[in-house]
Amino acid sequence: MIRPNLLRRIELIAALLLSVAVLSLLFVRGTHAGGLWRDECGTVQLAQMPTTSDIIEYFDHQTFPPLVPLIVRLYVRLCGGSDAALRCFGFAAGAAFVCAAWFNARAVGQGVPLLSLALFGLSPTFLTWGTTVGGYGFGAVLIILAFAISAKLLLARTPSVILGAFIATLGSHQFVIGNLTLAVTIALSALLVAVTNREFKTTVIVATIIVCCILVGTLYLRIFSSGEWRVLLQQSGRLPDLWREFTGAYGASLLHTWVVRSCFIASVIAGGWMLGKGGFHRVDSSESSVLPYALLVALLSPVAYLAALSLLGYRTHPWHYLLLLALLAVAIDTILALISRVYWLRVARLGCAILIAIAAAAPAWIAVHERQTNIDIVSKKVTELAKPTDLIVVAPWQYGISFNRYYHGGTPWITLPTMDDHQIHRYDLMLVKMMSPHPIDDVLERISQTLALGNRVWLVGGIRILEEGHPPLSLPPAPNDQFGWDDAAYSESWFEQLGAFVRAHSERGRTVPLGSIGPINNFEDVPLVVVNGWQ
Repeated sequence: MIRPNLLRRIELIAALLLSVAVLSLLFVRGTHAGGLWRDECGTVQLAQMPTTSDIIEYFDHQTFPPLVPLIVRLYVRLCGGSDAALRCFGFAAGAAFVCAAWFNARAVGQGVPLLSLALFGLSPTFLTWGTTVGGYGFGAVLIILAFAISAKLLLARTPSVILGAFIATLGSHQFVIGNLTLAVTIALSALLVAVTNREFKTTVIVATIIVCCILVGTLYLRIFSSGEWRVLLQQSGRLPDLWREFTGAYGASLLHTWVVRSCFIASVIAGGWMLGKGGFHRVDSSESSVLPYALLVALLSPVAYLAALSLLGYRTHPWHYLLLLALLAVAIDTILALISRVYWLRVARLGCAILIAIAAAAPAWIAVHERQTNIDIVSKKVTELAKPTDLIVVAPWQYGISFNRYYHGGTPWITLPTMDDHQIHRYDLMLVKMMSPHPIDDVLERISQTLALGNRVWLVGGIRILEEGHPPLSLPPAPNDQFGWDDAAYSESWFEQLGAFVRAHSERGRTVPLGSIGPINNFEDVPLVVVNGWQ
C-alpha cells in the first residue's frame, strides 16, 4: 500500500506532468495549424470591419456574440493580424483552460486536477477546435470557472465569490451562446442543493443569477433566431442523431472513447453510492454540498444541452460539443476527487487518469499536427501560376471567406454562386440565390467567355464530374418538395452543373499538385484544378 503522503506527491507530479503535456501539445498545435480556416477568417474579417457599428450589425452572421469580434479587434490592434499572432490567441485560450482546471481543483479544496486535464486537455476536439480564433476556447474556460465558483458559493458566501459567480456565469455566454444552457444548468444545480440544505441566502443569490442569465440570454437568442435566412441552418434535430454526434465528438480512437464513457459512468455511480451511504457524515456538512452539486451538473448538463440543440434544430459539428465536454470533464474530476477520501478510490482515480492519458496520446499527437486548412497554400499556388486574363472560381462559396483573406493576386475571382460579400458567412445572400430561377448562369457565362478567349479557369475546390449518361442535378427555386431549404443540396446541384459544363466545353483539365504539406483538416482540404480550351 502506498503511504498517503507519497500518494499525494505522486498525484501532484502526475498533475504537473499532465499540465506540461497539454501545454506542449498546445505549442505544437500553434506551430503546425497553419492558416486560418473559413470560420476563423470570418471572425477576424468581421473584427476588422471599419467601425464597431459594423460589427454590431453583422455579428449574428458568425457564430459568436459581439464581445468575441470586439476582443479579436483589440487583439489584432495590439498584437497584429498575422497567422502566427492569431495562433497565439488560440494558445492563450488553451493555456487558460489549464489554469481553470487547477482553479477548479483548488476552489473546493480537493487536491490537484487529474481527470479534467486527461479527459479534456488531451482530447483532439479541444486541441483542434478549442484553439481556433473565436469564442470556443475561452467559452470553455468561463463555463469551467462558472462551475468552480458556483461550487465555492455553496461553501462560502463571501462578496468576492458572489461577484465571481455573477461574472463567470453571465460572461460565459458572452463568448458562446451555447453556454447559456450550461450556465443555467450549473446555477439550477446549485439552487437545488441550496434549497435542500436550507441555505436561503444562497438560494436568493443563485436564483438572481438564473434570472439574469435568462434575461441576457433571451436577448441573444432573439437576435440569433431572427432572419429568414436561418432556415438554411436548420435540420431535423433528432435526439438519437445528436447523441451519436456528441459521443463521437471526442474525436479519438474507439478505445479512448470507451475509456472516457466508462469513467463517466463509474464516477456517477460511485458518487451516487457514496452520497447514498452518507459517506460525508464525518466531514463538515457545507463541504459535502459540492458532491450532490457536481452529480447534478454531470447528469443534467448533457440532457439540457442536447435538448436545447434539438429544439433549435441547427446542424451541429464537433466544436459545438466542446463546451459540454469541458464541463463534464471538471464535473467528473470533482466527483472523483470528493469521493477519493476512500483510499482505493483515490488510487483508482490516479490510475484512471494515467490510463486515459495513455489512450489519448496518439490521437492528440496526430490532431496537433493537422493543418486547419490548405486555402493559404492554394492561394499562393494560384497567385504564382494564374495570369490576369484568367479566371478563378471558388466553389462552394464558403471557401471564398478564407480565400478572401489569403489571395492577393491580380487574377479576378468569383464564387459559386457569386456573392457580393466574402468577409463573413452571408447565408442571407445564399437564400436569395436559392430562390433564383437561374442562380449560376452568370458564373457559367464568365467561364465560357474566359475559355473562348484562350485563357484558363482555375477551380479552387475542384469540380464534380459525373459518369457518362448521368445528368447533373437541377433543382427549381427553393423551397422544393424534395429538398426544401437544404442549402447543401443546392450547392451539390450547382457543383454538378459546373462539372457538366466544364466537361462539355473545355478541352483539357488537370489537378494542380500542391506539394507535400502534411495532413489537413477534412473541413477545408481544398483541391486546385485548371481547365483551358473551348469547344
